[in-house]
Amino acid sequence: MRKSSSGFILSLLVAAAVGFLSLYLFQSAWLKLIARMLNSSQSSGLPTSSTPISGFSFPTRRAPAPLNTELAAGNLGITVTGIVSPADTMVGKANRFNVLEKDEEYLVVYIKTRCVSKSETCRVTESDFGVQSDAGRDYPAELSVSFSDLKGLFEGGDIPPGQNLGGSLIFIIRKGDRGLTLVYPRLFSFGASAEFLLGK
Repeated sequence: MRKSSSGFILSLLVAAAVGFLSLYLFQSAWLKLIARMLNSSQSSGLPTSSTPISGFSFPTRRAPAPLNTELAAGNLGITVTGIVSPADTMVGKANRFNVLEKDEEYLVVYIKTRCVSKSETCRVTESDFGVQSDAGRDYPAELSVSFSDLKGLFEGGDIPPGQNLGGSLIFIIRKGDRGLTLVYPRLFSFGASAEFLLGK
């Protein structure tokens, strides 16, 4: 009985091996046949279109704008009207929550935003803005509530169609950082964005 069961198992293994080998050979032959058919149809002069596809393009990144130049990002027009760097004396000790480290300094950026839409209200906050440096550092705008003693801070909010909203944004940056640009929106967006040279 052991001989018959071991012989049966052995014959099953042989049959499985032959089946796998047959399947492999059939698959290889089939793939070669398809490849040959594709190659022969390409070389037989089938028509190909040379008409360019129009109406489709990837958005290109705009060059950063200088001071006092408005850029539109969606329904929002943004202008950088001035900067103060370093702004340690101006900001002083108004920051209630953070103390500057030895290698940090304040940067103040004055902006004007305008809702260019004729029918929709625009919404923007200070956290929508950021500063990037040549070294690849990304700095978020400080929250205006942290500097409640300072006047004229940009707090953002709803802007009615055709109306303006301006003020100053405060950033804490590393001393010596160069190639600074103000970026809106700070985080990556599939829509329009705007960048401004801060001249440092």
